[in-house]
Amino acid sequence: MLSAQSLIYCLICGAGIVVFVLLIIIPTQRMSAELDRDIEKLHARIDEQRILKPVFDNLLKQVQKKGPTDLPVTKKTKLARGDIHKISEQLLGIAQRWDLDLRGIQTDVNSLENKAEYLLVRIHATGGFLKFRGFLVDLGKIPSLEKIEEIRIEAIENSRDFKLKVWLAQQ
Repeated sequence: MLSAQSLIYCLICGAGIVVFVLLIIIPTQRMSAELDRDIEKLHARIDEQRILKPVFDNLLKQVQKKGPTDLPVTKKTKLARGDIHKISEQLLGIAQRWDLDLRGIQTDVNSLENKAEYLLVRIHATGGFLKFRGFLVDLGKIPSLEKIEEIRIEAIENSRDFKLKVWLAQQ
C-alpha cells in the first residue's frame, strides 16, 4: 500500500486541483458564457441597425428636401387708410376658400382715430383644425400683415373656435 506521506501528498495535490478548478476554471467559464451572451445581443443590435439604415436614410432625405411646407414670402406694404374696408373682404374670401365660418371681424377704433402705425384686427372664426392651417398660410400672404399676436383655439361640438389678434401696418 501507500505510505502515509504519499497519501498526504496525493490529498494535497488533489485538493490543489479542486481549488484550482473551483477558483479559476469555473468562474472563467461563467464569465465566458456572459461574454458570449453579450456578443449575441450586440450582433442582434448590429443586424437591427443594418435593417433600419435604409429607412433612416430615406427619412433623412425627406427631411432635407424643401417641401411644400415652406411658407410664401410676401412683399410687405402698408395698408392705405382708404383701403381698410377691403381687409374685411379679403378675410372673408380667405375664410370661404378654407371653408371656415367667419363669425366676426373687429377693428380697433383707437388705432383708426389716432393715426397709429398699426391697425389691430380681431378675427373670430369656426371650422376644422386642418383647414385653419391653410387659413393662416393665406393670412400670411396679406401684404400689410405685421404680426399675429394671439391665437386662441377652443374645442366646440364637431368643430373648433378660433380667435386671432392680428396687427396690420397702415399708413
